[in-house]
Amino acid sequence: MSCRTLLTMSSSWPRSRVINGKSKDKVYQILNHLNDGELYCDPDFPADNSSLYYSEEKLVADKSVVWKRPKDILEEWQKPQLILEGATRDDIRQGKLGDCWFLSSCAAVIHQRPALMSKVMLKNQPLYGDGYQGMVCFRFWRFGMWIDVYIDDRLPTVSGKLIYASCTNPSEFWVSLIEKAYAKLHGSYEAIEQGQTMDALVDLTGGLAQRYEIQGKDPNLYRQIMRASASKAFITCSKKGTMQGDDVIVNLDPNGLVAGHAYTITEIRKVTHKRGEDKLVRIMNPWADGTEWKGSWSDNDVNWNWVDERTKEHLGLRSKDDGEFWMSFRDFCKHFSEVTICLTGPDFDGHGLSDQAGHVEVIRGQWVKGISAGGSRNDLQNFATNPQYLLILNEPDEFNEDTDDPETEGKCSIVISLLQERTWPPKRNSRIMKHQIGFMIYTIEDISQALPATYFKYHPDCGKSGMYINTREVSGRFELDPGNYVIIPSPYKVDDEAAFMLRVFGEKQFKLTGPLARNAPEQ
Repeated sequence: MSCRTLLTMSSSWPRSRVINGKSKDKVYQILNHLNDGELYCDPDFPADNSSLYYSEEKLVADKSVVWKRPKDILEEWQKPQLILEGATRDDIRQGKLGDCWFLSSCAAVIHQRPALMSKVMLKNQPLYGDGYQGMVCFRFWRFGMWIDVYIDDRLPTVSGKLIYASCTNPSEFWVSLIEKAYAKLHGSYEAIEQGQTMDALVDLTGGLAQRYEIQGKDPNLYRQIMRASASKAFITCSKKGTMQGDDVIVNLDPNGLVAGHAYTITEIRKVTHKRGEDKLVRIMNPWADGTEWKGSWSDNDVNWNWVDERTKEHLGLRSKDDGEFWMSFRDFCKHFSEVTICLTGPDFDGHGLSDQAGHVEVIRGQWVKGISAGGSRNDLQNFATNPQYLLILNEPDEFNEDTDDPETEGKCSIVISLLQERTWPPKRNSRIMKHQIGFMIYTIEDISQALPATYFKYHPDCGKSGMYINTREVSGRFELDPGNYVIIPSPYKVDDEAAFMLRVFGEKQFKLTGPLARNAPEQ
């Protein structure tokens, strides 16, 4: 099967964008005009409270932070490095900022696909000595393209100590600096307090992320996590509850888990021992300290006495206050509320594995107040004003009677993803709230024009993303007959404005065009 990607863009949408700051040419123009001994200072993300906070009370109140470069944080005899002997999940230590969702995602990507992280963290960026100019660049996937984020290497400290994320090795600084670049991408450090791991995983990989709610001891979820782990997918999970401020004691359960906290799943295994068999999950807390699970199968639990030494060595069992621990899948389902799995490609059959997309198309559009932000089906006249994109499926997928489900014979497997972008570039000193979004699929006969409001009154949809939800991205997997369809992405509320990106993945070649022209409004 051939694989090619087509990209369809609105003519009003630029092919490349500058992210919250200077372009590459302008950054290097500044660097080339530095005097001897002078270091780069980012004019778009300055070393002051405006880069730390967007809340007015914090902007004025906090005067304790001193910004320092890595070379000035260390002792004179120490040499700072961006990365020492390769980046690993064990490097990550969360600071006082509540960005566990981002750091746990970094750990997931580094653990499963270290090579992908090298696309995010560019090599040969010295923090001292020859070639050092005080500038560092990171790369993130945003809205369909990889973009460069340039920062200076000044980091916020109090009493000479880093206050936000850091590396466990004090001479290594990639964790602190990637966090700063991600904060710049969002406008401030405060803007990345709390978030969705699925957003961070997509930003780090360009993949497709899906969130699963845990409802009891679900054997299907276990198989899905098992298959995803085997295929090197990126997996995170969240603890039940809501984090109450920054006080660890308030948020810490007696069992060692932190309410409302994001963790990384680093392994899933079925372990045979003297008393039988158990399904185990290995989980990592980005705090990288002794805040670990204290229940069954924790580091020093009695259950490990029933496991032979060879198995324990194979599992990499270690009794260490490093934030990583094992627990049973039963306890996992009891104490955690959701799992996020990010695949590097679409999962056509729902088995938790990335499949090779034979064809991919991307279209960008906008919901504009009074024109194309028509809201949900609650008002069909307005709903019909949403952009409608024509999807033509010409031939069914190949069918293998030995491995494929009989009901999929003659069908086309497609995965559809809808991603919203509220503002671009992000506003400084603000938190961007997401709209409730979704999409619906309908059959269409006359492909020359958009479906009118009366059509929706008498024809049901043939697929949808589910409930409208205020996440950055929603997606769905569909089995459709060959034919002509329209995909209608929309906000839930009429006149909610945003840019959006529609991605469609298929095994066979298909066409995606639009938006279709609308007739005059019906009277």
